[in-house]
Amino acid sequence: MSGLRLISTKHDDRAGGKRLRVAILALPHSVLSDLAGPYEAFVSARRIAAENPCLPNYEVDMLTVRGKDVTTLSGLTVAGGLPFNEYEGYPDTLIVTGEPDSLASGPVRSELMDWIWAGQSAMRRICSVCTGVFCLAAAGLLDGRRATTHWRYADQLARRFPKVHVNPEPVFLRDGKYYTSAGCTAGLDLALTLIEEDMGPSMATEIAREMVMFLRRPGGQAQISPVLKLQMSDSDRFRELQTWIFEHLHLPLTVEDLASQVHMSPRNFARAFVAQVGVTPARFVETIRLDAARRRLEETDRSLEQIAAECGFGCEETMRRSFARNLRTSPSAYRAQVQTA
Repeated sequence: MSGLRLISTKHDDRAGGKRLRVAILALPHSVLSDLAGPYEAFVSARRIAAENPCLPNYEVDMLTVRGKDVTTLSGLTVAGGLPFNEYEGYPDTLIVTGEPDSLASGPVRSELMDWIWAGQSAMRRICSVCTGVFCLAAAGLLDGRRATTHWRYADQLARRFPKVHVNPEPVFLRDGKYYTSAGCTAGLDLALTLIEEDMGPSMATEIAREMVMFLRRPGGQAQISPVLKLQMSDSDRFRELQTWIFEHLHLPLTVEDLASQVHMSPRNFARAFVAQVGVTPARFVETIRLDAARRRLEETDRSLEQIAAECGFGCEETMRRSFARNLRTSPSAYRAQVQTA
């Protein structure tokens, strides 16, 4: 076991705002990023919101099965936790990380499942990251509900809990008060969505900017995105094509333009691209344009016409139709939502 120990620290309450208690239940062998990402996001929201007494006041705790320490899957130890059975009442939001199979059958496991089951009506949101979904399913909370997890464990989840409607595609998924997500960075996407529900999109955007996130993914986005599939391509030419697209986003970027960059005929290029990435070249380019436009709407005061030109939509109306088709909103409405605290 590594000698490095990461310490979870409590933060003093500040005055003003509604207190929202967030508890991250870290089971043994949790992936460190599944635990640390959401924890850091909520603590960051607390710090940023400290100057506005009207915003909620997060109280963030790490819960453990027993003792104050959790040994993560990588062997690092996270200290400073609180055993779940010593936690006062139930949190507003519970986030479970880790594999419940790390708990041997016995009184501790039974007590944990009973605690989660008994608290479901008291908690506003019950969430899981990666294999933490197995804990919610074992407690009986997901029977008849839709849920997701890391794509690698989706089949196992479906086999062990046939009453759960497993969808392995989304980054995260909500069914009522229950939120389930894939692993690692998906846990951070989920945390930002929860923060957005509590504090508004501008807060979530500010935290994403502070954490230097390349983009915030909506829950319905596939775990393996077209951009990642292109990066995973066996072809060096295809991987280099992505950089070229980012650098020339303002151009039309037709199939012929893209094919010429990889020295292929348009027909062969289109076939090979779909085989490698899973979407057409046109759909891939639109995805990149949309993300670029969203970032500009969030971070700049440029006009819609200027953003449309910079991102290659050609005109504001074309960008508006793309937003409506893919995001079910308009660019102006998206900007207004993001800028509203």
